[in-house]
Amino acid sequence: MTDSLEVLSKGRTAVLFSGGLDSALLTALAKSFCELRLYTVGYPGCHDLKAGGKAAEELGLPWEPILIDDDMLCGAVAYLRDRMGVNDPVTISFEVPLYIICAKVPEEVLLSGQGADELFGGYARYASMSPEELNEARAADVQRLLFDGFLREVRLARGFGKTLVCPYLDLNVIEAALSIPSGELFGELGNKQPLRLIAQGMGLTSAKAPKKAAQYGSGVMKAMKRLASAKGSDLGEWVAGVKA
Repeated sequence: MTDSLEVLSKGRTAVLFSGGLDSALLTALAKSFCELRLYTVGYPGCHDLKAGGKAAEELGLPWEPILIDDDMLCGAVAYLRDRMGVNDPVTISFEVPLYIICAKVPEEVLLSGQGADELFGGYARYASMSPEELNEARAADVQRLLFDGFLREVRLARGFGKTLVCPYLDLNVIEAALSIPSGELFGELGNKQPLRLIAQGMGLTSAKAPKKAAQYGSGVMKAMKRLASAKGSDLGEWVAGVKA
């Protein structure tokens, strides 16, 4: 991973920073290679803004919260729907923070922790799978991410003149991660045990942080449900009707 950080993240770089395990560990590893500024997107009082501020202070790096309101959210939804061809409300909800960072920050390089959940067993559904099922699911999820979600996010960033860097999706990292026996992905610290052990060794409090999906940690999904309910529609109908 450090090889991709050294090659791809030269100069000042913006980090999509939730304050959770994936982004905090990535930031701690990247800080010796480039000048970082951490950005956390969310509604006032949301989980990610609290976690992001605390983790940024621990890392000793500049941090900037980007507060969302309903108008910003609707603009993001319309863009993702009309310009990116995304109609699924769940997919839209977790792409909103990336869209807002792309639209708001001056840095041309964006650093993301995308891929850590698929590679290191971060999803709750993985915990109930047999070792064989888990190996198959991880491989399938990584492939789906590489050929769908990652390409979409790269295209989204390029639309704003940005370069998206996802070190967890470096091919060497993927190969190494998928070679880890599934039983070693879970342990006393929880899921994503290999990453948590590294973070713990670096003294990061995020080593014990529970997973919080971006759409929930940022408050975006809660706001989307609230706005849809106010219109008397379900999420799909609301997304379709949002004005650009």
